[in-house]
Amino acid sequence: MKIHIRILATMLFCMGCIGSASGAATSCHADALDSAGYARAIQAVRDLPELAQWSRSHRFPVAFGESMDKQLRLRGRCYWSVSVYANRPERMELWQIFYVEANGKRVLVQDPVSGVAISLEKWRSQADKSRMV
Repeated sequence: MKIHIRILATMLFCMGCIGSASGAATSCHADALDSAGYARAIQAVRDLPELAQWSRSHRFPVAFGESMDKQLRLRGRCYWSVSVYANRPERMELWQIFYVEANGKRVLVQDPVSGVAISLEKWRSQADKSRMV
């Protein structure tokens, strides 16, 4: 009898773990609109020196794609997409899409050629190489 109770308890525990894991996966699909997490992700992007440099390179206001951005799962972690635009009179011109980990500790950048998320360090080294040409 004790063995059956232990087996049942173990099965229930495991089912709870599976339920928690699937709940974590589905909780990574929030919209950015009016989200405090997205606001923190924007601040992480605003703190990047590259954004300041880019915004000084033109006379258009910087805009973020809050209505299109969302939370998504990349490499097993939750990230906020943060799209950065130059707000031109005739159109919004995309500069870059960043992915900021929900805890704000890691920033990835969408490679403009491949569309793959790359590390901030790799993006910076690619930018350095393009300035040398």
